[in-house]
Amino acid sequence: MNIGLKKKMISIAAVVAITATIGSGCVLAKSNDITVTYDGEKISFDVQPEIVDDRVMVPMRTIFETFGAKVKWDSDTQTITAKKKSKTIQMTIGSSDMIKNNETYSFDVSPIIEDGRTLVPIRAISDMLGLDVEWNEKNNTVTITTPQDDEDESWKNNTGTVDLDNVEVTGDGISVSDNIITISKGGDFEVTGTLDDGQIVIDTEEKVKLRLSGMSLTNKNGSAVYVKNAEKAYITLTDNTENTLTDGENYTSGDENEKGCITSRDNLEIKGSGLLTVNGNYNHGIFSSNSIEIGNGNITVNAKNDGIHANDTLAISGGTVNVTAEGDGLQAEEILDISDGEVNVTTTGEVNASTSNDFGGRGEMKDLSQMTDDEIQSMREQMNNNQFTQTEESDDSDDTSSKGIKADWMLDISGGEVTVNSTDHAIHCTSDINITGGTLNLSSESKKGISCHGDVTIDDGDITITKSTEGIESKEILTINGGNIDITASDDGFNSGGTGANQNGGFGGGTNMQGGQQGGRGQIGRRNSNGQGGNQMTPPEMPSDQNGGQMIPPEMSNGQDGNQMTPPDMSSDQNGSQMTPPDMSSDQNGGQMTPPNMQQAEGNEQDSEHHIQINDGNIKIVADADGIDSNGSLFINGGTVTVDAQATGAESAFDTDGAFIVNGGTIIGVSGSGMDESPNSYSAQNVILAYTTSQISAGDEVKITDSNGKTIAEYTAVKGGSKIVYSSDKLKTGETYTVYASGEEVGSAEIESSITKIGTKSNSGFGGGHRQKTADNTTDTSATN
Repeated sequence: MNIGLKKKMISIAAVVAITATIGSGCVLAKSNDITVTYDGEKISFDVQPEIVDDRVMVPMRTIFETFGAKVKWDSDTQTITAKKKSKTIQMTIGSSDMIKNNETYSFDVSPIIEDGRTLVPIRAISDMLGLDVEWNEKNNTVTITTPQDDEDESWKNNTGTVDLDNVEVTGDGISVSDNIITISKGGDFEVTGTLDDGQIVIDTEEKVKLRLSGMSLTNKNGSAVYVKNAEKAYITLTDNTENTLTDGENYTSGDENEKGCITSRDNLEIKGSGLLTVNGNYNHGIFSSNSIEIGNGNITVNAKNDGIHANDTLAISGGTVNVTAEGDGLQAEEILDISDGEVNVTTTGEVNASTSNDFGGRGEMKDLSQMTDDEIQSMREQMNNNQFTQTEESDDSDDTSSKGIKADWMLDISGGEVTVNSTDHAIHCTSDINITGGTLNLSSESKKGISCHGDVTIDDGDITITKSTEGIESKEILTINGGNIDITASDDGFNSGGTGANQNGGFGGGTNMQGGQQGGRGQIGRRNSNGQGGNQMTPPEMPSDQNGGQMIPPEMSNGQDGNQMTPPDMSSDQNGSQMTPPDMSSDQNGGQMTPPNMQQAEGNEQDSEHHIQINDGNIKIVADADGIDSNGSLFINGGTVTVDAQATGAESAFDTDGAFIVNGGTIIGVSGSGMDESPNSYSAQNVILAYTTSQISAGDEVKITDSNGKTIAEYTAVKGGSKIVYSSDKLKTGETYTVYASGEEVGSAEIESSITKIGTKSNSGFGGGHRQKTADNTTDTSATN
C-alpha cells in the first residue's frame, strides 16, 4: 500500500473514531464546560473551546504554542502555518485538507473563524503532531498525551574515549586513519588532548555524544567536527574544562557539505557547563543542515562568515553565547528562538550604508523658511512628476550580509540578555518578529535596529537601541502591547510600511484635509496610490461596510466640488443625527473600541496592509527624522510615548499617511513644525497641539498646567523644535490648560473638542497625512498666544 495513502486513511479513521465517541449529545455542551489537558496540565484558553458540528474547536494560537509549535496567520490566504522541529503543518479556513510536510491529509472538519477568532479542530491538530487524544463525554474533558515511545537507549551503553594527544581511541564502532577519527556506531565518547591537524567524523544511523573534556582540535583542510550522518548529535561541555575547535582557511576534502568548523547534517544539541571556542576560518563557525539547540555552556564563536547558522531552527535556551562574525552573527533559515541565556553578537562585515535621495537629503531637508522660491518650485515639480523619491536600503541584496540576528520564517525572543553590535541590521527577519520578554541592547553602525518584512509584535521586554538608522521597522504591522523601549535613530524611530516605488501622490494628494490645497505629501509607499492632484484614495486599512465594500473614514469623504470635507460633514443616521465615526463605537462595557479593522484578533486574523498600533508600554524615541512614521495609519490606545524628532525641517514627531487616532495613553512629542501633522479630530482622547514663536532648544523644559496652576505634564526636550503634541486622560473637556516652553508661556486654551491648537504655525510648508483645519470639532486658539 502507498505509505502516503495509508497515512491519510489512518487520519480519517482517527477523526471518525472521535466523532463516534463524542456523539450527538455533546452538541449541547457549553463552551465553558469543556476542559482540555495536555500531559496532565490543564490548558488555559482566553477564548473557551466550543463544540461545532460535534467537533471540539479551540483557539489556534494557544493550542499550537502549548504543543511547542510556532504559528503564523496569513490573512490574504486565510492560511495557518505551524512549525515544530521537523514538522510543518498548514491548514486553510473552510478547507478540510491539511498539509503536513508537503503531504495532504483529508479530514471531515476544517478550521473556522468565529467572532474574529480562528478555531481549529483539536483532534486533527493532535493527530497531525502524533499526540494521543481521548474524549470523556461524561465530564466534557479532552485529554491529550505525548506517546511514550519505547526509544532505544542502548547507544548510551557504548562508552569510549578519544585521546587526541596520542590519536588513540576506545569503544565500539570508532576508528582512526591518518588522524581522521571516525565514529560509525552510536555511543558516548569523551574527547581529551590536543591535535594540530585532524578531524572527528560521525557517520551512523544512531545517536552520538561527544563529551569535550579539555581538548583542542584543528583541521587545516576542513571541518574540525563533521557530523556526516546521525540520528542526532550531542556536544557536551564538561564542567571546568576549556575546549577549542579550529578549521583551516581552505577546505580540500572535496565534500561540499562541510560548511563550518562544526558541520552537522542532522540535528545538533550543545549543552554542558564548560567552555568552548570555535574558530571558523573558512566559512561558518557552527553549521547545521537541520536544527541547532544550545541549552547552556559558555560558547565563543569567531567566524569568517556566519557565526552560527541553522537551515532549520536555531534555539538558545541558556548559557552564554559570544559571536564575532564577518557574516551574520546568528542565522536560522526557518525559526530563531531565544528564550534564555546571555547572547552577545558582534558583526564586522562591510555593508552599504543606508542612502536616500530626498530633496536636501533624508534627515537634512531644509525648512521651507530657509528655501528659495526656486527650490520650493523644484521640489513641487519633482513630487508631482514622481521624481521625489526615498531610496531604502535593500535587506536582501547581493551585497555582504552582516546582520546580528537573522531569521527567515520567524524570530522569537522571550527571555535572556541579548546584546548586538552590528554593521548591518541588528535584528532582521524576512517574515515575523515576536518579542515577549528579555533584555535587548542593540546597535547598528549603518542600518536598522530591528528590521522586519512581516509583522513585528512586542508584548514585553526591555529594548534599548543606542544607534540605528530606523529604530524598529515593520513593512507590514507594528504592534506594541507592552515593554520598555528606548530608541536613538538617525532616521525614523518607528516605521511601518517602508518606502515603496509608487510615490506619485504629489501635492494635494494623500489625506490632506484642506480641500486639495497644496501642502499634502501624498501617499508614499502604499499600494494602490492613485496619483496627483488631491484625488482621494481609500486607505487599505479602513474597515469594510456590511456589503463588503471598503468604508471611507469620516474625514475622507469628498464634497460635491471634489474638495475633501472635514469631520462635521460626515454622514447622518436615519434620524438625521450625525453618525459616530466607525472607530468611535463602544464595547459592551462602554469603553472606547479600537477601529473594527484594527482589533488584534488571535493570529492577526483581521489586519490591514500596514499600520502601527500602540496599546501599552513605555516608549522613548529620539530621532533625526520622524519619530513615529506610519505609511498606513497610527493608533495609540495606551502606554506612555515620548518622542523627540527633527527639530527643524519637514519631519515630525508623528507622521502618517492614513488615520492618526489617539484613544488613550500619554503622548508627548516635540519636533519642528515643517510638517503640520496632528491626530484626527475624532480621536477618543483630547489632544493639545501647540506651536511656539521661538525655537525650543535641547535641554529646555516643556510644561503643561491646568487652570489651578498644577503641572499635569513636564518634559525635557532632547532635540528641541517648535511644535508640541500632548495627550493624556488628564485633559478634560471644558477645562483650561496652559503650555510653557523654554520658560515662556506659549498660550492657553479651553478644551472644547478633541483637538485643541495653541499658537500659530509660522509656515505651512510641506505637510503630510491629516491637516486639521479649524472646524466645529477643532479648537484654534492662536489669538491667545
